[in-house]
Amino acid sequence: MTDAMQIPPTADIVIIGGGIVGCATAYYLAKRGSSVVVLERGGIADQQSSRAWGFVRQQGRHDSEVPMAAEASRVWLELAGELQADLDYVRRGILVIAETPEDIARIEDGAKVAVRHGLITRLLNAAELSAVLPELNGPWKAAIYTEGDGHAEPRKVTEAFAHAGERRGVKFLERTAALGIEVTNARVSAVVTRRGTIRTGAVLCAAGIGTPAILSSLGISLPLQMIRTFVGETNPTKPFTPIAGWGPYVSFRPTLRNTFTIGTGYRDTGTEYDITPSSFRHMKYFLPTYRENWRYVRPRLGREFFADLALRRGRIQEQPAAEPPITQARMDFVEQHFYQLFPHLAGLGLKRQWAGRIDMTPDLLPIMDKFDSPAGLYIGAGFSGHGFALGPVTGRLLSELIMQGRPSLDLRPFRASRFKEGEFAASPNAL
Repeated sequence: MTDAMQIPPTADIVIIGGGIVGCATAYYLAKRGSSVVVLERGGIADQQSSRAWGFVRQQGRHDSEVPMAAEASRVWLELAGELQADLDYVRRGILVIAETPEDIARIEDGAKVAVRHGLITRLLNAAELSAVLPELNGPWKAAIYTEGDGHAEPRKVTEAFAHAGERRGVKFLERTAALGIEVTNARVSAVVTRRGTIRTGAVLCAAGIGTPAILSSLGISLPLQMIRTFVGETNPTKPFTPIAGWGPYVSFRPTLRNTFTIGTGYRDTGTEYDITPSSFRHMKYFLPTYRENWRYVRPRLGREFFADLALRRGRIQEQPAAEPPITQARMDFVEQHFYQLFPHLAGLGLKRQWAGRIDMTPDLLPIMDKFDSPAGLYIGAGFSGHGFALGPVTGRLLSELIMQGRPSLDLRPFRASRFKEGEFAASPNAL
């Protein structure tokens, strides 16, 4: 992986975006014998894929997403060996804890979805929850526990896919932005960069928050909005559980560094929505989700508005987006609720904290599809914070879609046209 590599004049497939979706797809395409170039305007895994919480979960998902999550769980079992890398993968379960009747109804619905899809998920009462995680403090009435879920280190996994792809001949060009996609006779024919043009018959846009700007240059507009959330890593402590958890106000994941990664809870109390000119273009699609979650999403008007305004004037941003700001009061809120869960860790403190941008769709499901016009254009974006766990199977499915036109799992729920067709709805109880 380098930005000094000579740019290849041709490739079977060019992938725009060096996150887990782009890197995993590149690996599986190369495994099938394709020549692949990955363009990344920053560094591999420097954006969303290094900001993820690291949950590898099947539970608490939209009905349409569970088959992918279940298949991904099977892939994760063999992934370290497949990629010849240490992924810090721990498969010891994830808990979702409930406090109020509304919380209990939410997790009970999640348990029903899990059972319907054949997942091994247990609904726990207070006593059973205490037995699974004795150190947990609070008035928790119930929980769901999926023992087959787990967690891993996001940057390690994304880089492992990139290194494995590189061994199979994938060319990763870091600090090389895609400035445009050329179309000849209604089919993609090349990708333009500052360093040269790559002739190709297939392009996958997996650029996360950069996806709308790239597609808009082709006259394609999809309902993708950006939200921002916060994550912290504690100082080291004596390990006491391998289980990750999700509560109303805080999520937590133990790491193999004897620290905890902590983030917002399932009520999304730390989520901020940066208002941009693009926000109004697809507002009608997002209104149902906003009405459902208006108490938990904080609209903000700031520098993201003016950055998006520049893009609307036809400029694709060549450099990675500036480091997103942290609203310290929200991060402090998450940290204090973490100590309420585990009082013996009070005062542990954070060694680092960061914010992450997430590309979100109205139904919180990804867009994984091919376009009829121009032919040869594919998309894998809008993962709405769910992309890390699904990454391995997403890459495999997109490689199948690109090379054979028929993926091994049904991607119809994730088609780009579902919004205009009115066939979409967010699951009110998905996490």
